[in-house]
Amino acid sequence: MPTLQVMHEDLTGQVRQIMADTFGVDETDLPDSPSQATFDRWTSLLHMVLLVALEEHFNVTFSMDEMTSMTSQDRVVEVLRTREPLGVLA
Repeated sequence: MPTLQVMHEDLTGQVRQIMADTFGVDETDLPDSPSQATFDRWTSLLHMVLLVALEEHFNVTFSMDEMTSMTSQDRVVEVLRTREPLGVLA
C-alpha cells in the first residue's frame, strides 16, 4: 500500500500536469508552487478552464467557495485531499 507521502506526491504530480496542460507550458516551466499571484499565465479565464479540467479528471464537483479559494497549487491539492476518502487516488 502506498504511503501518505507517495499518495500526496502523486496527487501533486497529477495537479501539476493538469496545470501545465491548461496553461500551455511544460510542467518543468511551472514554478515550484504556482499561484494566480505568482504565475502570469494563470488568468481568470484559465482559472475556470483549470477548475473544469480538475473536476473532469478527478470526477468531483467543487463548491463556489472552493472554486474561489483554489488560487494556488497548494490550495488545489488541499481541496482535492478532502476528496481522497471518496476514491480520488484509486
